[in-house]
Amino acid sequence: MYRITGADGKEYGPVSADQVRQWVAEGRANAQTLVQAEGRTEWKPLAVYPELTMPSAGPTPPPVPTATTGRIPNYLVQSILVTVCCCLPLGIPAIIFAAQVNSKLAAGDVTGALESSRKAKLWCWLAFGLGLAAQLVYGVFYLALLQRGAVHRGMMLP
Repeated sequence: MYRITGADGKEYGPVSADQVRQWVAEGRANAQTLVQAEGRTEWKPLAVYPELTMPSAGPTPPPVPTATTGRIPNYLVQSILVTVCCCLPLGIPAIIFAAQVNSKLAAGDVTGALESSRKAKLWCWLAFGLGLAAQLVYGVFYLALLQRGAVHRGMMLP
């Protein structure tokens, strides 16, 4: 008998090896799904248990991207930078989506990780673009005031 952790983070089981193999065949579990064997306390990837990964278990699921097969960027550093330096309101969603990438990968949800990565990148670019546009508008406004003589030593004059 086995217990597994689903992509939703919930525990399922105890279930038989046949049931786990059926879930693999249906795509509900894969080689990275965490499994706890009966009488054990540690959780291990399903791939560690040969009785659960027999050829009769169906097609092999696609591997989770790693450093050698291509990784999914999380854009966390970029998200933090655009939040601090460019645009706080648009940087916050970027940070939220960036933080979801690694946890979704750990749960075996490659599709969800790719979607969160894509959204984090989008919000980073939006925050950067809006921050850049705001700085350009500020610069143009400041130069216009400077030419009119309304700015003196960093202070606005009446």
